[in-house]
Amino acid sequence: MTDKEFETYWKENRMTILDKNDEYRHAKENFKIHSGADLILFGIPVVAGIVSINNVPLQNELLKWVVSAVITIVCFALSVWVKSLITGTVSPDEVEQRLKEAKRRELVE
Repeated sequence: MTDKEFETYWKENRMTILDKNDEYRHAKENFKIHSGADLILFGIPVVAGIVSINNVPLQNELLKWVVSAVITIVCFALSVWVKSLITGTVSPDEVEQRLKEAKRRELVE
């Protein structure tokens, strides 16, 4: 099987292959909120955004909103990163790449 044929095969069967894999499903489910600690962890960006909009020393209201949005997005990214560190799992993209390479080796041989 050539690379082009494999890529076509992967596009057609990607979701079926990934949905059958337990590791991928677990990695995908890990980013959802399952406990009170997750609620606190993902509530931090909201609180940071609200607090920052009231305490940013800018006169322009639009700039306050932009700065607050940036702070919220950064806090959210940090929360997702901390959650992935706490749970100790890899991202779904990493699992997908590993599965894709394994499937490629399986079909080429």
